[in-house]
Amino acid sequence: MKMLVVSSHEQEFGGGEGRLAFEFAVEMSKKHDVVLMYPGKAPAAQPGLRLRVFPIRSLDYTLPALKGAELRGLLRFLDEFRPDVIHSHTPWFLGVMAQAWAFIHRVPFYFTAHELPSKMVEWGLVRYLRGVLQSQLLHTLTRTYLVSFCRHCTGVVALNKAAARDIRGIGYRGRLFVIPNGRTLAMYNGTGPADIRGPEKVLTFVGDFGPRKNQKYLVTMLSHLPEEYRLLLIGHDVDHRYRREIDAAISPRLRHRVTFTGKLDHSQIPSQLARTHLWVSASLMEVQSLAVLEALASGTPVLGLSNETIDELIDSRVGMRLDRTATPEQFARAVRELCETDEESYHRMCSSARERVQPFDWSRAVKLTEGMYESRRGAEGSRRGTLAIPLLLAAAQMLIAMIVFRILQLIVFVERIQGGRVRAGAARAEAQTPAPFMARGRATSVHSHESLR
Repeated sequence: MKMLVVSSHEQEFGGGEGRLAFEFAVEMSKKHDVVLMYPGKAPAAQPGLRLRVFPIRSLDYTLPALKGAELRGLLRFLDEFRPDVIHSHTPWFLGVMAQAWAFIHRVPFYFTAHELPSKMVEWGLVRYLRGVLQSQLLHTLTRTYLVSFCRHCTGVVALNKAAARDIRGIGYRGRLFVIPNGRTLAMYNGTGPADIRGPEKVLTFVGDFGPRKNQKYLVTMLSHLPEEYRLLLIGHDVDHRYRREIDAAISPRLRHRVTFTGKLDHSQIPSQLARTHLWVSASLMEVQSLAVLEALASGTPVLGLSNETIDELIDSRVGMRLDRTATPEQFARAVRELCETDEESYHRMCSSARERVQPFDWSRAVKLTEGMYESRRGAEGSRRGTLAIPLLLAAAQMLIAMIVFRILQLIVFVERIQGGRVRAGAARAEAQTPAPFMARGRATSVHSHESLR
């Protein structure tokens, strides 16, 4: 089977969507002829896998430069490749272009929602438009667009029951499948558990810095813990303003207890989890967090404030779930309860954590996806609407993209100036700070791929 996988991000960008789309394409390419299409640069060609990539020149922030030659090249490629199925991990830009092509050629088109549709205005790409349009108007426009996009899909994939309820909540009544994220669980079999009797207790969180991830809460929580507790924050400074807020929340007496590693290559995460006693999260929204899945797969107990992922996966057998209104002081008390338990109880939690994520292996996700494709027979005729709708959506998004790009250019310009000041301040602080307790560094990607261009 020939497949086209569409993403809004390169592998190393866009959080879970970028990684998941790439890994999904890699896994599917083991049995099928797969091309991954995304806005960005072509990766270095490496032998070993059948996966091919079709990168499209990017303006910035996931926006493809679909003008003239790029648009003709995209359509020519689709006409020549003629995929049997298209699976998009984005409802924006490239996703709606691929949907329009699929609608014209009666090719099955599937969409995996990595964000809650009802929350895209708060946390998704469209949040950048809140200063241009009134919030309620933007909510209405986003909802109307997403419902129309989903109605023109052969099927929509929700990552869990919470996501399925949200998709139904915006008014979509078509074919809906619940297929969880996949992970390479064997990658984490050799990690953990950490020595609970050691002199230090390491608390870890993995995620790009931003209000949704709520790292500032974790820093405040650390102030309520004894000296032997350390906080390891792994992630990219995508929101420089929020990073400044975190830095301001770190008092001088806490500075040597907080380590920022910056963005680490995915291959380095298992070694960091092997030294982690407790994975902590105060995230306000996580549809199905890859970082939580990986922590559990490594045998690391998880403590978190209630959100979609924590509610789905975390209970007293693998850690603890707190109400999202819990204070940092209450969170700190829960940390001590879990980390200062007896060794036997701790190891039992670690074993249960590994068991909890067994259904999330890539082999099962691939099997469920292939089953969804097999059930598609006759579904193309059931897609609602006329050809004009997806074509109008595609044309409108290309026009909006150029407007959004100009806005984002200004945002990026301001953030880069602010980011330079943050990095300079961090460098001065680091020069006065004792060496971090965790190893730093970067590793090259272990994946293989081949470029079409």
